[in-house]
Amino acid sequence: MTALLEPRFPPQPELIPDAVLLSRVAKRDSTALVELERRHHGSLYAQAFGILMDARAAERVVRDAFSQLWFDAPEYSVLPAAWDLLRDMTREIANAEQALRSNARWR
Repeated sequence: MTALLEPRFPPQPELIPDAVLLSRVAKRDSTALVELERRHHGSLYAQAFGILMDARAAERVVRDAFSQLWFDAPEYSVLPAAWDLLRDMTREIANAEQALRSNARWR
C-alpha cells in the first residue's frame, strides 16, 4: 500500500483590503491603483457596457473612472469604500456618455 502525499502549494499572499489600497492610492502609490483595477475592472466594465452597449465606450469609461480615482483620492478627507466609489464614478461617467450620445442624435 502506498501513502498518498498531500500536494504542497506555495502559501498564498494575504489579500490587502480595498480600504488599504485606496488609502495608498491617495498617497500616490500606483501599484495600489493597479491592484484595484485588477480586482474591479471586470465588474465595472460590465456595468458600463450595460449602460452604453458599446465595448469601446465601456472600456473608455472604466479607464476614465480609474483616472478620476487617481486624481481625486488625495482630496477626500474620509475615504469611502473603494468599490462604492468606483461603481459610482463608473455609473456617472457612463450616464454622461449616454446623455452626450442622446443629445447628438437629436441634432
